[in-house]
Amino acid sequence: MTSRHVDAGDAHASEEKTEQMMPVDFADISRLVRPNRVAVVGASDRLGSLGYSTYNNVRNNSTIPGGAVPVNPGCETVLGDRCYPRVSAIPGDPVDVAIVLVGAERVLDVVKDCAVKGVRHLLILSSGFAETNDEGRRLQAEVVETARAAGIRVYGPNSPGLANIADRALLSMSPVAGEDTTTGPVGLVTQGGGLGRAVMQWMDRGLGIGLWCSPGNEADLDISDFVNHMVDDPRIRVIGTVVEGFSQGPKFVAAAQRARTAGKPIVILKIGRSEYGQKSAASHTASIAGNDAVASAVFSQHGVVRVDDIDELGETLMLFSRALGRPDIDITRTCVYSFSGGTASLAADLVGAAGLELAEFAPETAAKLAERAPDFGFSSNPVDLTTKVFTDADLNREVLGLICADDNVGSILFAMPADYGDNTVDVTRDAIDITNASGKLLIPVWMSPRLGGGHKLLEQAGLAPFASVRSLVTALSRFSEWRSHSASSTRVVEAKPLSAADESNQEPAHGTATSDRALPYDEAIELLSSDHMRFPIEVFVTDPAAAGVAADTIGGAVAVKLSAPGLIHKTEVGGVRLDLHGGSETTEAVTEMMSSERLAPFGVIPDGVFVQEMIGEGLDILLSVHSDEVFGPVLTLGAGGIATEIERDVLHLSLPFTDAEFVRALEGLRLWRKLTGFRGTQAYDIGVLCATARGLADRYLSLDGAVSEIEINPLRLIADERGTSCVALDAVALRT
Repeated sequence: MTSRHVDAGDAHASEEKTEQMMPVDFADISRLVRPNRVAVVGASDRLGSLGYSTYNNVRNNSTIPGGAVPVNPGCETVLGDRCYPRVSAIPGDPVDVAIVLVGAERVLDVVKDCAVKGVRHLLILSSGFAETNDEGRRLQAEVVETARAAGIRVYGPNSPGLANIADRALLSMSPVAGEDTTTGPVGLVTQGGGLGRAVMQWMDRGLGIGLWCSPGNEADLDISDFVNHMVDDPRIRVIGTVVEGFSQGPKFVAAAQRARTAGKPIVILKIGRSEYGQKSAASHTASIAGNDAVASAVFSQHGVVRVDDIDELGETLMLFSRALGRPDIDITRTCVYSFSGGTASLAADLVGAAGLELAEFAPETAAKLAERAPDFGFSSNPVDLTTKVFTDADLNREVLGLICADDNVGSILFAMPADYGDNTVDVTRDAIDITNASGKLLIPVWMSPRLGGGHKLLEQAGLAPFASVRSLVTALSRFSEWRSHSASSTRVVEAKPLSAADESNQEPAHGTATSDRALPYDEAIELLSSDHMRFPIEVFVTDPAAAGVAADTIGGAVAVKLSAPGLIHKTEVGGVRLDLHGGSETTEAVTEMMSSERLAPFGVIPDGVFVQEMIGEGLDILLSVHSDEVFGPVLTLGAGGIATEIERDVLHLSLPFTDAEFVRALEGLRLWRKLTGFRGTQAYDIGVLCATARGLADRYLSLDGAVSEIEINPLRLIADERGTSCVALDAVALRT
């Protein structure tokens, strides 16, 4: 009988837990989005050209204090302004931003020339870089390296520009940029110019956008720099994003954490849910689409609201921007208000199905409504005034006034089933006036494809109607969830004192059975054992007879696990035997398990087995940490043992995480009911599980990249009179 001992060596753990993200270096882009002087390299007098539309936007559609300067060696003037052959030839004040429109092969020369002039920012609209081929990637890297060496920050390339509506700085190639005039509390960051333009044109429906940034390939400045800027802009209340891939996932997480602290929701349309979307996104923006399940989990962890389509993005931004402008009311306490019984019932039904609650009128409100409402309508929430509102001019004003005066009501879900001409206009005008005077939020839905005068009134008032009750309720639910997430962000759980306990062993069947990067099992044990997690008593032996002796020494029932170089999933090769009793039974089992004839098809050459005490019954979970290609270190927890592949009930958390984030994610699993004692079953101490997960996360971070992945499966939770304990029945650690 032999045993092996390995020194963890460089894999030393820090005793100090890391509670915050490492500092992130966000760029100062204030002079990019609000420049004093702008040069347009490639400006042109030719109508229809990008050089013309860009210079026209900067010169005529913007308010640039120090003015716009055209640069083009082939022109003497552009739009009547003197044109310079190069940026370095421009006299006078410094140039904050140089917009670059020349071909990709000429951009590097422009960068070098801008360095001579001391330009602070390059806004490169030119394409033909990393989004194309290897040569484009090489050229893009050289452009950024040259610019950064000169202290210049790069926006783009392959970008449509940016639009600071609030300060009228339209650094854009779009021929319709001058029509973007509706400013407001929404900040918008998009990687796709076309989808960004689609959201911008929600201005026509009343959505006020203060700043739009679309940084293209993000060769230098990326979406997180602009999100961070918007967090610090007091004029911005909500931030909308359209993302195809993250070039720096941890940086986005840091920006999201700042936004959550500032009380500014981020609403994201993330492309790349499917394999098709991921491939398209990568080819379009040269970013990493990443694992969508991890992305969704990270968004949820940090309070980022995810939507599924462009219309949902526009509607959600509209609702959030208006709701956050009324911090003194609870808009989720809504009253469904209509003049159609079926419409009112449908809306109330969808509100309830979404887990929201209708506002309950105060007794005095209910009594007055019952007196005034039509006999064949209904005055309790939902409210149906019937078409009598069209013949009784005072009915709508009186009833809606009573509802808006009720402190229990925060918003009015104004459900318009169809257009009824002037009647609809009158009812809508009353609704706008009364809710504005009361301070209550009017949330209209227009269900008919025929858009009449009432619809136009709502849009003119900045109250773009939702197209369906379902989309309205979805946005309202998202707001409720975001608010709840923000309120629970300080939740803390404490672990009760730990005690030693017993366990047993199982594994899921998934992945490749062997890896040449796997640490030997006993090294993994030594690396991972901690105050919050122990491994079963076990002995390593090299032959069946020694296994029998070890079983008798341990006593009671034992489990046997095969050991072989690189073996990571033992059940894949029949390398686990459970509930063996006594030496002879164990020897027989190990003889069969280690048979070279049996193992030959798997390419496994055993070097021994671990004889392990059987552990008492409990709840098996999967606990692992790995480095996601986009977001960096991520913890995964879910159903363990053989249930891992079957149930696929898992959570993901980016590291580090807070107790509140851990518990909130855990509550979203089906596993939560098992952990907390469903119908009288055993409940486990969540604090102990949280401490164990945090300990593994801290250990992983302390290894500083030496180990790429750690998986404990199953980790068995055992609860008895001494409390809850965690026993790791198997562990795999992979070198980087």
